[in-house]
Amino acid sequence: MSEKSQNTYGGQALIEGVMIRGKKTAVLSVRSPEGEIIRKEVKFSRFYNPKLLKIPLIRGILNLIDSLVVGTKALNYSAVVAEGKDYDEKSNSGFNLGILILISLTIAIGLFFVTPALISQLFEKIGFNKIMISISEGILRLILVISYIYIIGLSKDIKRVFQYHGAEHMAVWAHEDGKELTKESISNYTKEHPRCGTSFILIVVMVSIIVFMFFPRENIILFIISRIVLVPVIAGISYELLKFGSKSRFKLFKTLLNGPGILIQKITTREPEDDQMDVAIDSMNYAIELNEN
Repeated sequence: MSEKSQNTYGGQALIEGVMIRGKKTAVLSVRSPEGEIIRKEVKFSRFYNPKLLKIPLIRGILNLIDSLVVGTKALNYSAVVAEGKDYDEKSNSGFNLGILILISLTIAIGLFFVTPALISQLFEKIGFNKIMISISEGILRLILVISYIYIIGLSKDIKRVFQYHGAEHMAVWAHEDGKELTKESISNYTKEHPRCGTSFILIVVMVSIIVFMFFPRENIILFIISRIVLVPVIAGISYELLKFGSKSRFKLFKTLLNGPGILIQKITTREPEDDQMDVAIDSMNYAIELNEN
């Protein structure tokens, strides 16, 4: 058994693959239709600035943007490789990538921020006060997020992505605990992880309830604009809470902050199969190779 890792790793489930992020670079491993595991390094985006990443709140926003860029690149690559096609680097970078991310963000903000905000306006007509309306908006937002995750999880392909999600967490757990990365060792760990992006999403929902409470609802245009403009601010605050929660020595605080996210991960993760654990282990080993040597 090796010593516990001093390095922090995160990751993302892909289509027939797993991406692992370290401090220096991100890597991914994807299984081709022929059964071969194909590796690729994905460089961080220009938003990943080590100096700016030391500034509270700002680092959360930059990390979110960088994660979107790197994650979208990795997801596109995995989709192409999983279909047995050749990946075209030029068509999946720069302008095309930016348009794809912009469209995805527009849909996400419209569905999960603007929609519940507009629906919550109806509660004012039945006598809800400002605090109750803000809480109702947050609950609606949470219901939409969970419903969306549950519905897409009914797809056979997404179920496999959720299995890779579980395998990714198990590999990260094992490495953090200093264990040798084998199917036998990582299978002893839970498929849920407190630093998962799912936990981040839930914290965003809780923070949004508090932040939006301080902004007027009377002017419908300003009301909608606030839901869009304040997304980066909420993301920055949520990132700091997630970061603090993962390092906090107060068990009760960690449980309150991470507990709900762990419960949501019961939906976003599945128990992986052996071949999926092999891919997660390969990606973790490749990440260690490039980030620690």
